[in-house]
Amino acid sequence: MLIKDVMTPVTISLSPGQPASEAWRLIREHKVAGLPVAGPGGEIVGMVTRDALFEAGPEVFNGSVRVVDVIDARISPLQQDVPLVDAWALHGQVFPVLNGANKLCGMVDKNRVVVELFKKANWIFLQVETILDSVGNGIIAVNNQGIVSLYNRAAEKMTRRPKSQAMGRHLSEVIIPQGLMEFLDEGRSQTECKLSVTYAKGDRTYLTNRSSIYENGQIVGAVAIFQDISEVEQISQELNSVKQLNSKLNLIIESSYDGILLTDRDGCILKANQAHERITGLPSSEIQGRSMSELVQTGVYSRSIVDEVMREGKPVTILEKKHFLITGSPVRDQGGEIVRVVVNIRDLTELNSLREQLEQTRELSERYQGELNELRGKLIIQEGLVFNSPKMIELLQVASRLAAVDTTVLILGESGVGKEVIATTIHSKSKRKDGPFITVNCGAIPENLLESELFGYERGAFTGANREGKAGIFELAHNGTLFLDEIGDLPPGFQVKLLRVIQERVVLRVGGSKTRPINVRILAATNRDLETLVREGRFREDLYFRINVVPLKIWPLRERKEDIIPLVQVFREKYERQYGLRKNIDPRVYEALLNYHWPGNVRELDNIIERLMVTTLGQEITVGDLPAHVFKNLEQQQPEVYVKGVMPLKSAVMQLERQLIGNAIREFGSANKAAGALMVDQSTIVRKMSRLRDQGLAI
Repeated sequence: MLIKDVMTPVTISLSPGQPASEAWRLIREHKVAGLPVAGPGGEIVGMVTRDALFEAGPEVFNGSVRVVDVIDARISPLQQDVPLVDAWALHGQVFPVLNGANKLCGMVDKNRVVVELFKKANWIFLQVETILDSVGNGIIAVNNQGIVSLYNRAAEKMTRRPKSQAMGRHLSEVIIPQGLMEFLDEGRSQTECKLSVTYAKGDRTYLTNRSSIYENGQIVGAVAIFQDISEVEQISQELNSVKQLNSKLNLIIESSYDGILLTDRDGCILKANQAHERITGLPSSEIQGRSMSELVQTGVYSRSIVDEVMREGKPVTILEKKHFLITGSPVRDQGGEIVRVVVNIRDLTELNSLREQLEQTRELSERYQGELNELRGKLIIQEGLVFNSPKMIELLQVASRLAAVDTTVLILGESGVGKEVIATTIHSKSKRKDGPFITVNCGAIPENLLESELFGYERGAFTGANREGKAGIFELAHNGTLFLDEIGDLPPGFQVKLLRVIQERVVLRVGGSKTRPINVRILAATNRDLETLVREGRFREDLYFRINVVPLKIWPLRERKEDIIPLVQVFREKYERQYGLRKNIDPRVYEALLNYHWPGNVRELDNIIERLMVTTLGQEITVGDLPAHVFKNLEQQQPEVYVKGVMPLKSAVMQLERQLIGNAIREFGSANKAAGALMVDQSTIVRKMSRLRDQGLAI
């Protein structure tokens, strides 16, 4: 509705020198609440209202009061084509209305505006209420006190409670809240949540969407929308049962080693499994729809088992070509009529062959089992190296030189930096590369099993031991490399035994009396400070000096940030191949990852990229998708402000506000979230944006 729809047409105006009594007469004559006052040039300079004339008193009518004495200079002209609601926000009670040529064409009274707006609002409310009562979904809304403020007709049917007993009551007095009250405390939404409610006549299942209601950034209520899906759920369950039954039936048929044919009473083939294709060489897709008679005519079978079943009316078994044992079984309907025939074909030749193969397989299995026991615990790592930093390039050069000799290497570094990858690299480039590479996590093996696992044991060494004895990991690593990871976690009692093996190059199995020579290169690694452990007496000094022949430190990821982006690309490509996904990465994500301190190093980076790849909904990974802990250390890394040249301080502050607000809105998508990031109220952001626009500074 527009201003012109409710205005009173008026084209006259008052002059400042006119008597006030004349203004009173004209106002009453035109039935308006006031008239504009025009200046010498015809411009509107003020308003004279009926209320102002009342306040002037009886003197208005004795000719001593002029229009200029009662004029209100605070005028608010309105264009006739603007919305009616514009008059509501203006000061005053009566306003002149101008046409397209800015000429006076009428007057509008705010009281009339209020009445029309109320009618419009009431009409809209009735329309909304009618629409809400027409939908099939139940809708319930509460205010921030939990009082029901919206309750449509569908909600009445679902809750079995009339609207008159629900509106204005607390939600707990109307229905079981089912978690809706939680949305008054937490600003969130929940979609497609199933709820089951028990009634006297049975259970009903509802699909509900629930959400908090916001007003000016504050939670003022919550709303829930319910859809009764009980029948759909029941049909879905029945359909799933049928599908599962059909799937199980197909699985049973296809898993059968015997060939299976399903035909109708006339011998038309309805289904054939893969085993039948294997036995006869006929693809299942080619014989479906054909009859058993056709297969007899083409020489696949010598006679039709279906015809014999129909003739005998009971299961029939025949020997076909001395190789196939064929059994036909009738399937009857409720009336006892044969409607289907199930044919089972067993290849006896293949069965005999399988019996012989089984004997051979049993012998091979026993032999292979012994070999597998020898290889137990062997783990070959083939991960490629990704590096771009000078520190890692230098490290790999040193590792390559160390690979050429058999010296013991102690690899130092925090957890997750890739100590095992470096150990693998040294082994793969050494003369022992064709020998075994075995990794042992010294902290993962219980103390009472360390000696038997590393050194092996003889027959009958202890209860539960293998009756043939078992070679230890040192023996399995013979002529290869043994990587002792987390060596700082070894118990002190075992360290002296390990030192003897490293020094003398022989092992003595548990329960044995004869030593066995070994040729093993030792690579050790730890994320602990061994020197401190030595001073505290928790690590033997002689073992420390024995393994610390050549220390090799791997720098943490935060000290070689040049490697972060190449690693991200490699991990992204790995998980794209693994999960069949395609994701782009916002450049700002790289910036956030470069600023993070990476306590978990490369392993943590790998985990975060995998998480982002599988949990991000869109095709692009943005800053908003990163875990919150990535930004925790940024409080100590706040960006600095750089100023070039000299400019007025007020202009500099406005430019800084424009850039900060613009960056925050682009980063977080809304003024509300931007306000949170900038640690101010949303109203402050809106006010500053308006002031910047007034100054011609676009955000």
